[in-house]
Amino acid sequence: MQLIPAIDLRRGGVVRLEQGDYDREINYDNDPITLASKYQNAGASLIHIVDLDSARDGGDANLEIIQRICSELSIDVQTGGGVRALADVEARLEAGARRVVIGSLCVRDPDLVAEWLGDLGPDAIVAGLDVAPNTAGGWVPKAAGWTESGHLELFALLEKLQNAGLRHLLCTDIERDGMFSGPSVELYQSIVNRFPAVQLQASGGISDDADLHAAERTGVAACIVGRALLESRVSLNAIRQWSR
Repeated sequence: MQLIPAIDLRRGGVVRLEQGDYDREINYDNDPITLASKYQNAGASLIHIVDLDSARDGGDANLEIIQRICSELSIDVQTGGGVRALADVEARLEAGARRVVIGSLCVRDPDLVAEWLGDLGPDAIVAGLDVAPNTAGGWVPKAAGWTESGHLELFALLEKLQNAGLRHLLCTDIERDGMFSGPSVELYQSIVNRFPAVQLQASGGISDDADLHAAERTGVAACIVGRALLESRVSLNAIRQWSR
């Protein structure tokens, strides 16, 4: 399993949101480029960057910072936030990103994302699905800052995207995001079992090394770690241990 450090950007700074709530923002005294360099020096081969301003308002608010990280460092970057059109994907790829994470559009218009997978190739796109449990025991993908539910249940949506060539999936249990409540083991195990060809990145809830081992046991390809690294609950040494 690969550990992928996460950096969330807002107003040019490093922040974290609890359960995606912009009113529950935690600010960190870190320069994002310095932080990315720190993760690279610790052994990370890939970093996950979210442009929260663009995710909320559209546009490319923090794209210059992302471009600097891509050009000044040797670490690979996957980035998301604010991808509403093909031009947004292309702008991020042109800035140097290796992969672009597409969230709400996967939920609202999976057929369009399927076209992009065909046009750009499966290694350029990550489906970023934020999900919540439903009363039937399944999972509902959410869009628009988790305020809008998708028409397709998680597995039905993944079936459609996989048939279009999806290779990379980042899945977040929104109840655990930024809450140090442990990984959503049952969710990740069910995805790995049903879609073994998809490279799953687990996201949300990581609080310590034991959580990383719990995520690994589900068979996920990678684990996103944000706040736990920023607050030293997971040490920088863990990056080299898990990055391979």
